[in-house]
Amino acid sequence: MRRWTRAAVTVTVLAAATACSFTPLTNRVELGSDDFVVFVGEGVDGNTDLFVSLSSGGSVTQLTYTGSVEMLPRLSPDGGVLAFFRSRDTTAGSPRALIVMNLLSASERRLDLPDGSGIPTALGWNADGTAIYLRLSTGTWRVAAPPAPQEMIAVTASELVAADTALGTWLGAARFAEAVACPGGGVCVTGPRGDTTEIAPQGAGPLRWGADSIAWFEGDNLIVRGLGPGSARRVMWRRAPANPREASYAGR
Repeated sequence: MRRWTRAAVTVTVLAAATACSFTPLTNRVELGSDDFVVFVGEGVDGNTDLFVSLSSGGSVTQLTYTGSVEMLPRLSPDGGVLAFFRSRDTTAGSPRALIVMNLLSASERRLDLPDGSGIPTALGWNADGTAIYLRLSTGTWRVAAPPAPQEMIAVTASELVAADTALGTWLGAARFAEAVACPGGGVCVTGPRGDTTEIAPQGAGPLRWGADSIAWFEGDNLIVRGLGPGSARRVMWRRAPANPREASYAGR
């Protein structure tokens, strides 16, 4: 079933704005030229919702308020649209849906996943933001981005490379390397020749952080490190939710 609804939070993008601001009292988000990050966490009510902050840190604002479980948020290449999964709970048979939230209009589009489609494991956009790829435990699917009609189309063998590209965490301006989970845990980077280097033994959930950095979680901390020489830094949050994870970055 497809439908547009008002999002649980009013999201407004001001073209003339020079910076992002997040106002918890009005649940208003004004996205300007500053980079920002969306991630999953547990709110004070114990529900699993989405949260947003500037990439530089500071106050965290709750983006969604639902009694459902929300997971795997992924921002479109231009940062204007957010796709994520929503389910009633985390059990294997729980009904699930793909939600596409337009950050310009604060509306949501919902595509209910078929019964038996499996557990979501990955979500990603193609490079021009016209398609969303879904990886479930039963297979990989493609959905057209709004305003095109949404329909789950099974990815064939000829499209697997495009799907893997959309679902991967590619690093650098030329996207020359991929961040992956190490076989024994932690975060690794696989280079263009297939060589793998461990960069964060205690890390999890790696994400692309602009053209020149990578980020990951270590416990409740979000760590950012440049791809060149230098040390890692921790993003300093205020009012962060419990168990932050599964982040997506929008910026240069």
